[in-house]
Amino acid sequence: MDGPLERRIRERIRSFDVPALLDVLATSGYGDAEIEYRSHRTTVHQSHLVHDIQFIHQPRKRVIITVNVGLLSAQSPLPSFMMQTMDQLDHDRLERFIGFFDHLLLWECFAGLYPEREGALLPGWPEAAKDRLRLLRPTCQSTLHWLFSKVFPDAEISVRREVRHQRVPASEVRLGASALGEGGSMGGFASIPAGGMEVRIFCNEPISSSGVPWAVEALRRFETDLLPLLAETVLMLTVILVLRDQEGFLRLERQSHLGYDPLHGAPVETRQVLLFSGDTSSSRARAAS
Repeated sequence: MDGPLERRIRERIRSFDVPALLDVLATSGYGDAEIEYRSHRTTVHQSHLVHDIQFIHQPRKRVIITVNVGLLSAQSPLPSFMMQTMDQLDHDRLERFIGFFDHLLLWECFAGLYPEREGALLPGWPEAAKDRLRLLRPTCQSTLHWLFSKVFPDAEISVRREVRHQRVPASEVRLGASALGEGGSMGGFASIPAGGMEVRIFCNEPISSSGVPWAVEALRRFETDLLPLLAETVLMLTVILVLRDQEGFLRLERQSHLGYDPLHGAPVETRQVLLFSGDTSSSRARAAS
C-alpha cells in the first residue's frame, strides 16, 4: 500500500525531471540500490521524460522508474526486427534480458547529465567548486550579489560596501608606565575603521513560500547555504532582512517575536531583522571548536 507521499509522486510523475525525482525518493529512503530504470516500450514519441513509477514493498523495498528513453523507447537504437520478434514471442524473457542492459545504460545516461551529483564520475568536485569560488573573489560585490541571488531567488538583493569600526586588541594605557605614541589605548582595545560589505534582503511578504516566517527561513538559508561558502574568506559582513509588508501584530504567544511583529496601533513601516554581523571566517573557527 502506497503512502501519501508515494501517491502524490505517482500523481505528478510526468512533471518531474530525474534529479528532482531522485531527491524526493532519497528523502523516502530509496537509494541507488533500490532504484531500477526501465524504458517505456512504445513506437510513439512522448512529450515527457518520466512516464511512470512503481513502488514495490515486497519482498524488498524498491522502486521502478519508467522513462521515455532507452533501448525499448520510440528512439531505440535497436533494429526493428528485434522489436518485431519481441511482439511475436509469448513470453517476456527477451525483454527482461534487454532490460538488464537498459537499466545500466539509463543509469549512466542520467548520471552523465549531472556528473557533479555522482562522486565516482567527478572525484574531488566539492574541492574544485571551492577553488572556482575563490577565483571569483567572494569579497567582490558582483560575486556576493550572485551568491545571495542563488540562495534567495524569491527576494530582492542589495549589496554595497560599508565602513565599519572594528575592535582590535591593544596594550592598555597605564598611569606612570605608558608613553604617548606607543600605541596604547584605554580599555585594552582600539576601534579602527575597516572595509566591509552590507547585504540587504528585501521581501514583500512576511511569510516565505514554504509557510515559514522570513525571519526564520532567511537565517536558515544563510547559515546552511551561504556561510559555509564564506567560511574560508576574511570578510566583514552584515546581512539585514528587510520586510516591506507585515501581517498581524505582536501577541503574547510562542510564535510571536518582540522586535519582529509590529505593535498594535504603531505606524506602518519596514521591518529590519539583523541576520549576521561580523567576520565570516570566525564562523569556521566556532564550528571547529
